[in-house]
Amino acid sequence: MSNRRISFSISRRNLLLAGAAQVALPGLALAQSSEAGGKPIRLLVPFAAGGGADVAARQLAVKFQDVVKQTVVVENKAGADGALALQELLRSKADGHTICLATSSALSYVPHIRRAPGYTLDDFAPLTSFVTFTFFLMVHESIPGKNLAEVLAHVRANPGKYAYGGGNSASIMATEQLMANAGVNMIRSPYKGEGQMTTDLIGGRILMSWATPAVTPALLKDGRTRPVAVLLPRRSNVMPEVPTISEAGYPLVDISPWGGFVAAAATPRPVIASLSRDLRQVIANPELVAQCDKYGLLAQASTPEEFGGFLKQQYVAWGNAVKLAKIPMEEA
Repeated sequence: MSNRRISFSISRRNLLLAGAAQVALPGLALAQSSEAGGKPIRLLVPFAAGGGADVAARQLAVKFQDVVKQTVVVENKAGADGALALQELLRSKADGHTICLATSSALSYVPHIRRAPGYTLDDFAPLTSFVTFTFFLMVHESIPGKNLAEVLAHVRANPGKYAYGGGNSASIMATEQLMANAGVNMIRSPYKGEGQMTTDLIGGRILMSWATPAVTPALLKDGRTRPVAVLLPRRSNVMPEVPTISEAGYPLVDISPWGGFVAAAATPRPVIASLSRDLRQVIANPELVAQCDKYGLLAQASTPEEFGGFLKQQYVAWGNAVKLAKIPMEEA
């Protein structure tokens, strides 16, 4: 999903593709190798191959394999906001040999907008958190203000005049929470992804949006937009001068675009404990942390109990944001 404000290369897409190429061969080798230490572990990833999160998951898989002394096979199961990967997990035997990289879209958002997602939070056993995805709040140059408070004061004085863009569930939910907390009113303009949203933000057709590091180089290139906050618990190394949303004065914006590992709830407790311990060891590896940071992913592990509590908190937070956004329930 990652300008240092001045020096970050605008060839972000090329960096991601290069990173994907570096791990694609190890991933292929894992899938084709014979198993010497037992049955392979399947790692389901709810993204198409080649993006930052997929690259990070594959790099984790290589290190995870070294720890568990078993083959780890990465399987991409993209689609339905991550729900397809979770559904595949539940179809698999609950013996610890299939785990899934779950995301906020799949576990915090989908259950609130689909009448029958095919699962509930209780169907999964938390293993550990993995990454928080980086989102910068980008504002068009036509909106005055040196910081987020000044930007929102201007928007508040012009209710219904400005439109914000949402290229994914996290950007929409975060903006709806922000508007509710700041007492402002903007028009929502949804997009299928960040491509057209980036073009429209640069052109001034929308005037505010959360954006991932994959598109911030394009947004910053001509100086037509500027970042005013980042949706992280701490500042991002991608643009460390940008304050967190809490530092910017809005700590009640508490939805998090997260990714973490889960197994099926019926997996034996000793297996859950072992998987969690081994995954946390890998996630704490400084080399993996640095690799994730390069792609705008803040890596941090947690115990199953900590991650379970976080999942419940995020489920409530995203549910409240869905209500604020008045998003209708989908039948499928």
